[in-house]
Amino acid sequence: RGRGRPARRPLTMFKWLGGDQRRTKDSKAFVDVTEGLQRVYREKLLPVETEHDFHHFYSPALTDADFSARPMVLLIGQYSAGKSTFIRHLLGRDYPGLRIGPEPTTDKFVAVCNGTSDQIIPGNALVVDKSMPFTQLSHFGNAFLSRFECARLSSPCLEGVTLIDTPGVLAGEKQRIKRGYEFETIVRWFADRVDMIIMLFDVAKLDISDEFRRVILAVKGNDHKIHIILNKADRCTTSQLMRVYGAMMWNLGKVIDTPEVSRVYIGSFWDEPLVNDDMRRLFESEENDLYTALAQLPRSAAVRKLNDLIKRARLAKVHAYLIDHLKKKMPSLMGKEKVKKELIANLTEVYKEIAKEKGVALGDFPDPTMMKEKLSALDFKSFKKIDKKKMDELEQMLSVEVPKLLQMIPLEAESTDLADLSQVGAQASPFAVMKVGGNTETTVYQNAWLCAPNVEEYRADFVACGPNAQGRVTGQKAKSKLVESKLPSNVLHKIWTLADIDKDGLLTLYEFSLAMHFIKMRLDGHDLPAALPQSMLVPEDED
Repeated sequence: RGRGRPARRPLTMFKWLGGDQRRTKDSKAFVDVTEGLQRVYREKLLPVETEHDFHHFYSPALTDADFSARPMVLLIGQYSAGKSTFIRHLLGRDYPGLRIGPEPTTDKFVAVCNGTSDQIIPGNALVVDKSMPFTQLSHFGNAFLSRFECARLSSPCLEGVTLIDTPGVLAGEKQRIKRGYEFETIVRWFADRVDMIIMLFDVAKLDISDEFRRVILAVKGNDHKIHIILNKADRCTTSQLMRVYGAMMWNLGKVIDTPEVSRVYIGSFWDEPLVNDDMRRLFESEENDLYTALAQLPRSAAVRKLNDLIKRARLAKVHAYLIDHLKKKMPSLMGKEKVKKELIANLTEVYKEIAKEKGVALGDFPDPTMMKEKLSALDFKSFKKIDKKKMDELEQMLSVEVPKLLQMIPLEAESTDLADLSQVGAQASPFAVMKVGGNTETTVYQNAWLCAPNVEEYRADFVACGPNAQGRVTGQKAKSKLVESKLPSNVLHKIWTLADIDKDGLLTLYEFSLAMHFIKMRLDGHDLPAALPQSMLVPEDED
């Protein structure tokens, strides 16, 4: 026994060295966010999903392409709402196979992607390409794949985003039966993976049919991705548009059951002349908002993918707890079917019991109705118990690896190019502006205000204020003139701080002219500069 002890020391040493290597591997820095997401999913989350049959209950396993693909935009709506026209408007040309008309023309799901030349790839060929994020669609069979294709073309816009065109929602049995595949299920698959969902409404067709209602419910859980477009708004007068907008929000309120109001963009998203020009200023502002959101997608895609991974990890964790709990509750010999039925019937109580025992949020648990349907066909005794090591790895992913990735995102986003949209660019114009960095439609003209004022324009007002012998106006006398603008005191305080260059509490003629100039600038809708620009300092001839 004494001779055996030293023999175990080398084993202990090797074990320690192995543990040190494992720790080095775990702490290895990620090359980029995409590589980090792929690695933590494969090594930490996927083993838990596979262990507890996660993919049977929810969605298939993610692939590397799901993390590395360009951000995707899904367009849904009833037929002739302008989905394909909107894509044509963004691209500035037709994509291969595009056909537009007032009747239901788009009869396929079309992934519009960037390519070196025009090409159409059929669905069956597309789903075997592992470089594309569509391989899992093979599970939906030939009925769907014959109605799915990829249209490739060279476009600056598609270098930043991929657009998913969808068939218009039909009415009645044609939507549910004659398509040959489960339309709502396909929409849900895309909705879970895209970065933005654009839902289009035609001002002349606001009614939400039962079929469209099911499609909207299919994207539930992705409400933060939804952007609603009230299209062809130039066909309405101002008063008509108010009533149309109210009617649309009334209809949507019955379907999208959230306390927050969905963002609605009002305009006519095509290249045709406006029928009613009265609302041009509103349309320009709404279009700038939407185009800016689209252009920013490449920079926000990493955050969205990380957020979806965290949401998936939390669901996988509570799913593992649920499966383990159901297995433990099953008797070893008799009465299995009876206990199974009781557990399924009282599933919400089971959720509460697990939440209390494991300290997880009830909001992380899946829809009980869906789970009851899935569980009823399964044998609870075949479920696997929780593997503590795998669960610890998952917890480590959430507490250590994810924060590391989160810290990398701002720097990586800063170096990522925006999507190149011809409708709005980095260089602002009087007709369009990228709304980033505080820019708005009015800031286009801001530089015209950041120049020295013409003192002669304000000399009469300055004299009327009664300057002293040194040619300066006191704060009390100047205040009576400045408050005539009706700007709030906090804004006037900032204007005074900018204009009083020598900080003596008095205003010279030039300083008074500066104050009046800034008042006009603010009344015109422009933000005041944080500090007085060099171009507006006191001229050399100013005493």
